Amino acid sequence: MDILNFLGRFHPLILHLPIGFLLLAFMMECYDRWRKTTQFQAAIGFALFWGMLGAIGAAGSGYLLSLEGGYEESLLSWHQWLGFGVAGLSIVLYGLHRQQVKNTSVIYFPVFSAMVVALSAAGHYGGSLTHGSDFLSPSATVKAPEKVIVDIDNAVIFDDLVQPILQKKCVQCHKESKTKGDLLMTTTEGLESGGKTGALFVKGDVDKSLMLQRAHLPMDDKKHMPPKGKQQLLKDELELLSWWIAEGADFKASVKEVQKDEKIEAILKKFITPADGLETVKVERVADNSLQKIRSAGIPIFRLAEKSPFVEVDLSNRQGVSKSTLKKLSPVADQLVSLNLGKTDIQNADLSYLTNFPHLEKLYLQQTEISDEGLETLPELTYLTYLNLYDTKVTDAALPTLSKIQRLQKLYLWQTATTQEGIAQYINDRPRTMVDAGVKASIFGDSKLQTPLIIAENDLFSDSMRVELKLNLKNTNIYYTLDGTTPDSTSLLYDGSFLLDRTANLQAVAMKDGWQPSKIVSRQLTKVKHKPVNIRLNKAPHERYAAQGSKSLADFQKGTLTFTDGNWLGYEKEHLVATLDLGKSVDVSAVSVGALEAPSSYIFFPKGLQVSLSNDGQKYETIVTKKYQTAPEDKPSELGVFRAAFDQQKARYIKVKVESNLVNPDWHPAPGAPCWLFVDEIAVE
Repeated sequence: MDILNFLGRFHPLILHLPIGFLLLAFMMECYDRWRKTTQFQAAIGFALFWGMLGAIGAAGSGYLLSLEGGYEESLLSWHQWLGFGVAGLSIVLYGLHRQQVKNTSVIYFPVFSAMVVALSAAGHYGGSLTHGSDFLSPSATVKAPEKVIVDIDNAVIFDDLVQPILQKKCVQCHKESKTKGDLLMTTTEGLESGGKTGALFVKGDVDKSLMLQRAHLPMDDKKHMPPKGKQQLLKDELELLSWWIAEGADFKASVKEVQKDEKIEAILKKFITPADGLETVKVERVADNSLQKIRSAGIPIFRLAEKSPFVEVDLSNRQGVSKSTLKKLSPVADQLVSLNLGKTDIQNADLSYLTNFPHLEKLYLQQTEISDEGLETLPELTYLTYLNLYDTKVTDAALPTLSKIQRLQKLYLWQTATTQEGIAQYINDRPRTMVDAGVKASIFGDSKLQTPLIIAENDLFSDSMRVELKLNLKNTNIYYTLDGTTPDSTSLLYDGSFLLDRTANLQAVAMKDGWQPSKIVSRQLTKVKHKPVNIRLNKAPHERYAAQGSKSLADFQKGTLTFTDGNWLGYEKEHLVATLDLGKSVDVSAVSVGALEAPSSYIFFPKGLQVSLSNDGQKYETIVTKKYQTAPEDKPSELGVFRAAFDQQKARYIKVKVESNLVNPDWHPAPGAPCWLFVDEIAVE
């Protein structure tokens, strides 16, 4: 049975072969029928042959994999029989294709279409088995907020401490759609019932509890849980689970109702979130002339919002930044909440002055010479929630200091001198802090590849442009797509720079044997066919973010993540309507709008996009309307391109309405406050 199990494990690898070959064959067949040619028939036969073999292999290995059990029966049954159907239809289809070449088959294309439908349905049910039946629903994409524990004594042990551990480390393999070992861990009933190997835990007896026995097995033991390659239980998490079980595994008990030793007391303190955050701080609003005086000293300073008392300063990419520079901010010491010192020559000794900014919430030190020594005073910043140390000289020696920053929620340590072991210990000490080290997966399993770079001269081009994909790691394959689909090992294999002569949503992923695939990188590259001779705005942008006025919407100068770079048009609590005059009636088929999102700065992507066309500038017809979802939670700044395509038609005037969210969403620290819409290029295809 072991050899059959081994062969079944190849199912996830084999199944992509028939998907790629059979769909490619169908696309080529449709093209030949549309063009009334037979130029692809030989290639279709080749693709059908290998697709047929792949479908047979996928069906066989899938059946062997199903023998392991642990899958929701209804989903498995549908997926299995549809997979068998695809294999059978592909055999029939290959035989019919040989007749089709001789024009003797009349059922060939209907069978082909039925096979594609079965293939799509099998893929859907397969995805539901592995990711859950609600994977494609909007609710599945919204991350549940981290539970805030202010009063640890009244926290419910299971709901607030144990369940989040199981959710992160165990539920992926033990949920409704995938109950490995017949064990369901999403309900209290499932946890108490256990799986096919017996009870998951024995109340009051840690040593006899299977869950902890498996967790303490050697990593290479096939019964070790979580499996090798998955996120492992941390030391403190094991201690909490052991404590909960030893004290009776009560699903309703609170912390104050259960006995605790010093070790558990120390662990519980790590889960406390300090009360009274920045939203409760009351400070005076700085006068406009005070801000202008600081700007006159060469320091970019801005209000978080028109009525907000708080301000932010962006000194990134500058030289000559020192303690004397920071002293110029003393008039706004109480109001300063965000300070960007990234890519500056700030030194360790200068950072001690930051303690004069008592309400500093976000600090950017990326790509500076800062080392462990400079971070010693940061724990005095009691409101600090965000710290970016990317590409600095920080080592493991600084992590105990950073663990003392009580409110820290996000810490970026990518490309620092910290080690996997040091970061793992920090996560154990500060379980409420999200750490991005660029190697997060490798801390708990196989190493993950870095994301490849997309190198292109510009995001916009008028004729053609050479594109390069780059990753400095030998024997690594980069796969890419140009239509916005997710790349995998069946996608185009990058083998050198290529010439792009059409609009493309380029997505790329790096893969290497023995490594986890990289994150997918994407970039919208737009071919601008028509440049407007004039652009009229319904209203001028905010005076602080006016760039070059309407000209900035068609000057091929993309805005950056720094919204003060002079390339963005900013609108506070207002929509943008731009009317483009192309000079004469031409064929148009799409419009793209570049935008910026930086939730911490009250900047959000558009809520909607509407395109209307006219030939006389008087009567407009709305051609397409798009709606977009507002960000469900805070996230780093991001650039985006919003594209509306439509059937080609002639027009001289194009009216583009970019709808703002107008106010911050409910989850924002300042819900209901006016938010910003930032737009740069509007491209006409």
